[in-house]
Amino acid sequence: MKFRNTIAAGLRHLQENKHRAALSILGILIGIASVLCMMAIGDGAKQIIADNIERLGGPNHVQLLTRTAFYRQRSIVKRTTERYTVSDPLAIEASCPKVTAVLPRNLAPDVFVTYKGREFRPMVEGVTPGYEPLMSWHVQEGRFISENDIEHALQVCVLGANVATELFGNNSSLGQEVKIRFHYRHTPTRMRVVGKLIPKGRSLIWRTLDDVICIPLTTFQQRISGKSHVDSLMIFFKEDADVNRSIEDIKAVLRKRHRGKDDFIRAWKPERNIKRLERIEKMIKIALGGIAGFSLLVSGIGIMNICLVSVGEKTREIGLRKAVGARRIDIFYQFLTESVCLCLCGTLLGIIGGWLAAHGMARIAVRIVPIVEKWPVVLSVQWILISVLFSVFMGIVFGVYPAIRAARLSPIDALRAEN
Repeated sequence: MKFRNTIAAGLRHLQENKHRAALSILGILIGIASVLCMMAIGDGAKQIIADNIERLGGPNHVQLLTRTAFYRQRSIVKRTTERYTVSDPLAIEASCPKVTAVLPRNLAPDVFVTYKGREFRPMVEGVTPGYEPLMSWHVQEGRFISENDIEHALQVCVLGANVATELFGNNSSLGQEVKIRFHYRHTPTRMRVVGKLIPKGRSLIWRTLDDVICIPLTTFQQRISGKSHVDSLMIFFKEDADVNRSIEDIKAVLRKRHRGKDDFIRAWKPERNIKRLERIEKMIKIALGGIAGFSLLVSGIGIMNICLVSVGEKTREIGLRKAVGARRIDIFYQFLTESVCLCLCGTLLGIIGGWLAAHGMARIAVRIVPIVEKWPVVLSVQWILISVLFSVFMGIVFGVYPAIRAARLSPIDALRAEN
């Protein structure tokens, strides 16, 4: 008996018992679909995190924020006195060889911005010219903050995409003047619009990044906040830098410049958040993967049961085949083919079902967690190949015993059997 005839005999039996085969396939389909859906959604979440970190400056940077006080049980036990200065970035760049650039920045959230009766409350950032290339945030119209703006504390600003739309609609904002108030009692400061930023989207940490107005750092200090210190420092490293070692070197530089104190320094590392989220993601994948694994195990046992039933139904046929010259290996392959084909069909349908389920879950996730506009579905070829290979493995494991049982039947006993 030729091998292809053996395979054809196994497939023909599946066609004769479509309903039974469909129920067997259903279990494999659900298990594979759930695993692939979970992996696609999880890898999509990883891509969202990576894109978010890139929007905030990339993984090779650290933000040094200002710690103003220490708390114990919601009560202040100690206040800090030191603050970052405008000259600190130059000292850090000169003393730390692994640091490529330092970006000083001042922030003021929910500042009142008005134009001809229209009011909006964006984030106002006091920045330097290096903000545009370091943050990969380029202007769509006009220009960005220049060194001349910093040197003379000029009253100019660059609008985020949402701010420009809210205040000016579809009209051009270049050359227009907006009024900025730090709070409602503050005297408005006129700012001339010199540029408009490209849209950047929403952040997982803050609100949409397009609700921002960039002004010269010196203008922010002199006309908005009235303070000479800097709120935070964004420090960018080389790719091969040891971030923890570099942070300690930076703290040593700042201690020399701030009377030996470093209690006001609070470091925020994107890399730490990425690793924390990856650990959570792995735990979720292990938990859900275990549940899906039990589902596949139960489905495999069901396929073994179906194959054993098939052996019982075909006992006389097995005897007849052996009587006309069929070998044990031919009978073995015939019944093993049924098991493998059931698993492969379930896997192929499971891949399609997992892809559709992942897209459905992504749409639900966007509605439940409205911090992202779109949840990407990332179904890698690696997981598809793993699913196919695993289905073949399951078909062999759960089909071997029924196939061996069928191959060992005696021709005489098989022909005497009553189906």
